Order: sequence, then C-alpha cells, then structure tokens
Amino acid sequence: MPNIALLTSIVCLTIIHLRIASVAGCWSANACIDRNVCISKGGTPQTGLCPGAANIQCCTCTTCKDAAACSASSGTPHAGICAGAANIQCCKGGSTSPGTGPSKPTNTMLTGLADILRGAGLNVVEVAGWKTRGHGVMASVKGIVVHHTAGPKTGDYPSLGVVRDGTSSLAGPLAQLGLGRSGTWFVIAAGRCYHAGSTIDDSIYGNSNAIGIEAEGAGLPATDSGHAHWPEVQYQSYVKGVKALQKAYGVASTRVLGHKEAAVPKGRKIDPNFSMAEFRTKLG
Repeated sequence: MPNIALLTSIVCLTIIHLRIASVAGCWSANACIDRNVCISKGGTPQTGLCPGAANIQCCTCTTCKDAAACSASSGTPHAGICAGAANIQCCKGGSTSPGTGPSKPTNTMLTGLADILRGAGLNVVEVAGWKTRGHGVMASVKGIVVHHTAGPKTGDYPSLGVVRDGTSSLAGPLAQLGLGRSGTWFVIAAGRCYHAGSTIDDSIYGNSNAIGIEAEGAGLPATDSGHAHWPEVQYQSYVKGVKALQKAYGVASTRVLGHKEAAVPKGRKIDPNFSMAEFRTKLG
C-alpha cells in the first residue's frame, strides 16, 4: 500500500514550489496587483508572472520619476509600482518627451561617446580599443544606468582594469563609461556591456538598451540621500556628462536610473550611494 501521508506531503510541497516559482517572474512581489489598478496608475500589466487570480498581474512603469517633478510637468504621480525611494513614483500623463537629441542608434556601436563628452567640455580619456570593445552591438539607447564601482578608497580610477576586462565570473567590458574622482571620463567600450543584470524593464534598462556608467567610489556608507560621500568635482562631472548623453541620444531624465532602482529583485543593488531624486532634479 502506498504511504498516503507521504504522497500528500509531496503534492503539497510541489504546489508550494510552483507558487513560489511563479512570483519570481515579477520584478517585485509588491508589484503583483490588479491589472486595472495597474493601468489606472500608468503602469503596464504583464500576465503569467504573479500567483493568484488571473487579474493579479505584474505591474511595471517606464515613467518612474520624482513625484514633484512629475507634477511640475503636468503629470499625476502614483506610488507603489516603481523601484527606489518613496518619492519615485509612476508619472501618468504630462510631458514624456524622450529628449531633443536627433540620434536614435539601432544595432550599432556607440563610437560617438568620446566626442559627446568632450563636446560638453569634459576631460576625456579614450581607453585603447574602445571603439570595437563590447559583447556585440547596442540594440538601442533608451536608458542610462548609473553605478559606483565599490572599488578602492583612493586613486582617480583604479577600477579601470576590472571594468574593461571583467572578473573571473563575469567577462568585461562591464560598462561603456567610467568616471574618475577627478571628474575625468574614461571611454571604455562602444558596444554592449554587462552592467545591468536583470532590470525592471530590460527593453529600456537592460544591457542591450542602456548605457552603463561606473563611477569610482568605495560605495560606503550605503545611502540614498544627498551626495556627501562624493567629491564635488566628480559629482558635478557626473551630472554634466549624463546631460550630454541624454541630449545626444534623446534619453529623458525619467529614464536615468541608479542601479539600485533598475535592478530586480528590489534591494539587489545599492549603487550609487547618493540621492537619485536629487541627481535627476539637477538633470532637469
């Protein structure tokens, strides 16, 4: 006779495992909400990623921005479906122009990066071989993801070798651009780089569609307020460089995210250790 209790336990464990596995597909368990609520907040519901009834779907937002900035652009901010601090909310309506830049690269190497940054009056170092370096071409430039290296506490850009060549577990390049403590930009690669991992929307913030910037910084203490732990010259250069990239590639400030905001699951990353709301406000 089969052991009925054992079979029952196996069936129960299987069901539990399937339920747990199903929620892993959504970028956040908190984003599993009624699809109509999602739409009313300006989000996009995706089926098959959440447990429960069919109407409970994974809600993502591609217009996450500071709530005050959203209101200022005649939009309506809605909380609950964006990563990051509480003030980062889904902006429904208002001005969502992607920018003024004419460049919309598709399936190409970003060989104009050095000229874009130099044209903004920034100090630029072109790392040998950068124009052909990458894991293939970039599909597009729809987003910009900003990082810190979590590298050494001293030196202008000691993490260059790692960002360019990668590690034993992840092949380089790990970002197109690096930013030293002096405010100097290092142009490392023109192609696809492994900087983002899984994101809230890979069609915008994934490796194939977003420029990655690794700014030198120890990364501690982890904070989401101000930028007190960053040299002012580096921070101002960060803002100026990103603004130049936005203009060149037509990327709205709402699509400039910190890795801590773009990465899923939420909490997987802490970089950069400054306020992204303040950073985006400076971008305009």
